Amino acid sequence: MPGSSYFPILQTGIRLLAAFLLFSCQPESKIRPHLPEFLVFAGDTIPLEEPEIRERLERELLINQHWHSNTIQWLRKSQRWFPVMDSILAASGVPADFRYLVPIESGFDNVVSPKGATGFWQLMEGTATEFGLIVSPEIDERLDPEKATIAACKLIMRGYRQFKSWPETAVSYNIGITGLKSVMQAQYSDSYFDLLINPESGRYLFRILAAKFIMENPAQYGFEIPEAIPPYKWKNQLLTDSIPDLPWWCRKQGFSYKCFRLLNPWIKTSYLHLPQGRSMLQVKIPLDCRLFTGIGLPDLPAADSLARQYRITEENLVGKKDISAFRASGKDSALMKKVHLVRRGEAASTIARQYGLSLSALLSLNPDLSGNPKNLQEGMSLKVSP
Repeated sequence: MPGSSYFPILQTGIRLLAAFLLFSCQPESKIRPHLPEFLVFAGDTIPLEEPEIRERLERELLINQHWHSNTIQWLRKSQRWFPVMDSILAASGVPADFRYLVPIESGFDNVVSPKGATGFWQLMEGTATEFGLIVSPEIDERLDPEKATIAACKLIMRGYRQFKSWPETAVSYNIGITGLKSVMQAQYSDSYFDLLINPESGRYLFRILAAKFIMENPAQYGFEIPEAIPPYKWKNQLLTDSIPDLPWWCRKQGFSYKCFRLLNPWIKTSYLHLPQGRSMLQVKIPLDCRLFTGIGLPDLPAADSLARQYRITEENLVGKKDISAFRASGKDSALMKKVHLVRRGEAASTIARQYGLSLSALLSLNPDLSGNPKNLQEGMSLKVSP
């Protein structure tokens, strides 16, 4: 029938119109944004008597008040992480209000920005290594919430030594110390509240203030304090040797690789080598990890396991939908079993155990070592099979 193709479009239009009318007839929310008359950040009073300043705060309060799923997650996760961070902030001389950088930077997740900023505190690699964190293909301590907090405190205190004011210090965390100083000099001011600045940095302090005020006064914004995420339970343990197959090692210890990695997200691979210059590493051992598996554990790690054969990172292992296709697309498996590329910090004895060899057998397969395991160097290709 002519015109019949328009009938589904007409039906869709009617449904959309009905939905719009239904939504528009709903009563307005009784929870209106509460604007404080007085607000302090890290001991410094925010000039809310200025209409423009007050308007910028109101905007961020409105956004977070109505972004329910996000704000509720902040409230939940903060109950796990704020106690950990507060003690580090206090020990470093950083005001407790700086903990509110974390929800706006990362939402308490180990995210990676398009520019490479990583972890709860969104640290760049250069900053992290400057303050003593390890960042390598195998280990990224920016993903350790405690160590990242320590490094972030050092960066914050550096900013405070420059600006002698906590609001400006907070903004410098976003735009950089040099960046903020250049804007101040160009506009002949030493106050963030005077500056015409890029939109992201212009909002930054007000996003922190909104997070602080809503999270400290959730009921005023229509939020009930949700049930807390239970804290992790662990004990610290020092590792003095590399572990070629972490999933097997975890099962041998009585817990899952998943539980171990939740506590140690800074380990990026399914194996662990001691970094060069380190004789030990401290890891967290889970104390409340339930195992669901029904299979037993072999006496030794499988020599051809994916983790060992391809040196697969955890994210690659879980990201591949077809492991068999991944095998085919990777390097030739026979070659991988015969040659081992030496990574930084590896010991000859560890490599030998990884492939089920004695140390003497590994040395005999590799004349370039001249019978001395100390001749092992990063980047060498070792034969690990006749």
